[in-house]
Amino acid sequence: MKHINVKSAMTGCLMLVLALAMPSCTDWLDLRPQDGTIQEDFWKTQEDVESMVLACYRAMAEDDFMEHLLVAGEVRSDNAVVGEKTPEKLGRILDVTILSSNDYAKWADFYKVINYCNTVIKYAPEVVDADPNYTRGLLKAHLAEATTLRALAYFYLVRIWGDVPYIDFPYTEDTQNFKIAKSSGDSILNCLVPGLLEAETFALTARGGSTTDQRRQTKGRITKNATRALLADIYLWLGKYNECIEACERVLPDVLENLTDRNTETLTGAELILIGNTMFYNNAFQSIFTIGNSYESIFELQFNLDNSNSKVKEYYSSVVNTGFVSAAPFSNYNLFVADDLRGKDSFKEVDTKGFSGIFKYVGNERVSGTSTEGATSIYFYSDPDRVAPNWIFYRLPDIYLMMAEALVERSGGATADLTAALDLVNTTFVRSNPDNPVGFKFDDYNGVEKMRELVLDERQREFLFEGKRWFDLLRLARRDGSSANLLKYIIRKYTTNTAVIQIKLSNMDALYMPIHQNELTRNTALVQNKYYLENEN
Repeated sequence: MKHINVKSAMTGCLMLVLALAMPSCTDWLDLRPQDGTIQEDFWKTQEDVESMVLACYRAMAEDDFMEHLLVAGEVRSDNAVVGEKTPEKLGRILDVTILSSNDYAKWADFYKVINYCNTVIKYAPEVVDADPNYTRGLLKAHLAEATTLRALAYFYLVRIWGDVPYIDFPYTEDTQNFKIAKSSGDSILNCLVPGLLEAETFALTARGGSTTDQRRQTKGRITKNATRALLADIYLWLGKYNECIEACERVLPDVLENLTDRNTETLTGAELILIGNTMFYNNAFQSIFTIGNSYESIFELQFNLDNSNSKVKEYYSSVVNTGFVSAAPFSNYNLFVADDLRGKDSFKEVDTKGFSGIFKYVGNERVSGTSTEGATSIYFYSDPDRVAPNWIFYRLPDIYLMMAEALVERSGGATADLTAALDLVNTTFVRSNPDNPVGFKFDDYNGVEKMRELVLDERQREFLFEGKRWFDLLRLARRDGSSANLLKYIIRKYTTNTAVIQIKLSNMDALYMPIHQNELTRNTALVQNKYYLENEN
């Protein structure tokens, strides 16, 4: 009889009909219940399956997983610069001197999530026959959750490392082969799409009505709209613009102007509302980022007193100190018009030490006022002992702006597509610019290039510090087949070594992270990413 053991440092995968690839690992993660139940006694009840599904989410909420989301999505982008307390290994990321020995090059946390999901997908079907209360409908819903979370983990792996090992079965014993090569990142994502489409069919629409607890359950677990959002994101990455638009359109029927549009007795909990404001920080900001699980949210990682989001506190600002990173010099970017509330509520003014603290997620309220020196803002952070807020993967503006980007890219200059894209951009822009109810005018953005830049800028404004910006720029580089436009944005945050950084990032392979040296030692089937194989500093 075997214990339920799952590899935590796995590095691998098996491509369905392509090159076979798989992980390397040394440490085991014991998934037995605390009473020591062994495998033959475990997958017997609905509760067993539910506990393993929840383990997938808990693995994503661990510090190392969260840290990768922050570093990969924000630190490498033009949103973040060195902070007052930047550790050395993070400084290496910021100054583009990344080595394969850097801890941020480790990918084990993503493969741990994947292995949990694969374990659910393999063993949960057995429970239908063992537990008469476990219906096939609930099984399909659990499989939809595991399939979507697995795809989300792979999507991060592909965007961070490029080509990676792929596997669709669990590691449960150390006799399995862990020496497997990489598979093409695009082929992995294309392989995952059919499973996501099936997951969309069987995922729950919501988990009850609109009470606070029901909303937390809906926003904190995979639903149909969460799967649709991920599908749209993957399609956009792959350049499948019609499919991206269609996935976004499948979310739109759940969008309301406000809750009074429907009888409260008929609300399902799947309804989405773009939270309006007269003062962004007093409504949308606090509701979305401080309180969490807002009506605008589609899927966010939940944190609580027992599992605080400590990495957000470390990387961003807090009451007692500045974070590991500081907000970039946005005043030099010409990104925000004067009254855009996102330019006031996402980050603080530069302090006397030259750092601009990040306020989104860790802030509570900003109060504007005047002093003898003129207008000023006072920033009130959340209680330092309070649980740091949830981490948002997708919210309604994601749908609008992914759809806008896809419309621009497929348009070929078609006026109807460009007009529709502009309307979507204005939906998010006007929300944060209450004194500008019109937004951008089509006469100023009547070409593909102008609209492409507008959508990219609006995504930066709307999603500052939400772990998306680097991937947006990388998607731009993939589309161009060159990092020239990416560099145009990235280089503006630097004041030194700009020539060296431009040379490094002019190589498309340098836009991805190296494979950690430990993985290369353990798994001899792996080959280092090309740039680092030739140019490691």
